[in-house]
Amino acid sequence: MRPLGVAGLVLVWACSRSAADHEELGDRAYAAGEYRNALAEYQLGLKAHPGSADLSAKSGAAALHTGEYALAVAQYVALGQNDRSRAPEAADGLERLVRAALTANDRNAAANALQGLRTVSPSRPLGKYTRLAALDAAQRGDTGAALALLPSAVAAAGNGRSADSLLFVYGMAAVRARACSTAVPVFESVIRRQHEPAVTEGAREGLGLCALVEGQRLLADGKPTDAEDWFRRASAPGSPPEVVRGAFLGLGDVKLAQGDIPDALDNYQQVLSGGRSGDTLSQRAHEKINALGKADAPSTTPPKP
Repeated sequence: MRPLGVAGLVLVWACSRSAADHEELGDRAYAAGEYRNALAEYQLGLKAHPGSADLSAKSGAAALHTGEYALAVAQYVALGQNDRSRAPEAADGLERLVRAALTANDRNAAANALQGLRTVSPSRPLGKYTRLAALDAAQRGDTGAALALLPSAVAAAGNGRSADSLLFVYGMAAVRARACSTAVPVFESVIRRQHEPAVTEGAREGLGLCALVEGQRLLADGKPTDAEDWFRRASAPGSPPEVVRGAFLGLGDVKLAQGDIPDALDNYQQVLSGGRSGDTLSQRAHEKINALGKADAPSTTPPKP
């Protein structure tokens, strides 16, 4: 057992020396501006001594110089996570990475660096990079981060068109989070301001969708009178056709709950007039008409626009 123990100690000592030697060689190469050689030495040092904060920091800096942004992000994140006292240093490195990636027109690398920055220092202000981080979060489907970042991005927008585009993204993120109480005033603001025509119609569609969801929620909660206003908003011009048909189905249910059978039937017929035979909404409308004993009853009034 004793010889094996000595051999083990020798091996550990050799690895430690190996890591130190690689770090020293890397430092010499870095000082000489030979960043690729320095990076190779630091990486060999990390293999011998995984988790070294010093080697992670130096690897991140060398990778930044060589344009290996993905590796640089990984090393700075490792630095911030393995040694929390050096999180500000890691955040500084990641912010330098964002600037370098944007200068190189590498938006993906910049977004990854911003994501790393939020990992190691969640409370650090992003300043002029807030817009990029917010849009990246929205594109990744990270609704929590998008909802947290987009208001600041809107506030920092350089003009009305940019602000409206970001407001629209904010509204859609709220829709995905089923936070219609947030999305509705956002969409209404975009429609009212009309600084960016490209997103105005999208805002109308988003508003209609959210109004339908809110009406359905209130109806399910046993509040048909409150739901009626939301269904009428969902059926307004600019809402997608399927949203409008869903709104008429909801209005039929509202009128049925209020005991107004003729108006309920009329709204169910509106669902049928705008759809295809056999589609889901048409089937539901037929079922409701049949349940009232009025199968295929003609509409009592002309279709509503």
